[in-house]
Order: sequence, then structure tokens, then C-alpha cells
Amino acid sequence: MYHTVIPVSDDYNPIVVEGSIKTQVLIFNAGPAAIKVQAWDNWKGKQRGGYENSEANYSLELRPGNERIVSGSLIRAAIHKKTFNEESFAAIGVLVIAERI
Repeated sequence: MYHTVIPVSDDYNPIVVEGSIKTQVLIFNAGPAAIKVQAWDNWKGKQRGGYENSEANYSLELRPGNERIVSGSLIRAAIHKKTFNEESFAAIGVLVIAERI
């Protein structure tokens, strides 16, 4: 069972996890679109009027039906580059596995 189910669309790129400590989550893409998950290891948020670490440490693609364990202090999901006639909506299931890793 997932802790939460989150919609992802062209105009909604949800934050799955945000905090000062790393969290490990399982993300399942229920589809129908492919998604891109980005993760930052050390997210400090806005510092001195800007974001110091704006580039993600890594990103991965999850096609419909895929699931992966992802860890980071900031994890965000977005619709992967879509091709003609592809869906622009997905639902993801998220299960928190561990905090403070």
C-alpha cells in the first residue's frame, strides 16, 4: 500500500520529498505517461535570495508500470518528454521506506 498517490501533468511537477535530511522512497508510475524523477542529495532550499544547488544530483525515467527506490532530501517528478499523441498525465504511488539515511 502506498502512503500517497500524486498526479503529475504538463503543468504540475510535484515535489515528492523536501527536507534537510535524505529520505528513501519507492515510486511507482501508474501511467499512462512516462515520468522523469529528479533527486537532490543535499537540499538547503532558498539561501541568500537564491537556490545554491539548482541542478539535480541525478534523474531517471520511469515508464508506466515501473517502480524504483529513490533517495534524496528533495525529490521531484515531472512528465518526461512526450512525443506526438502521447498522454501528458501520470499518477505516481509513493511509499516512504526510510528517513535519515
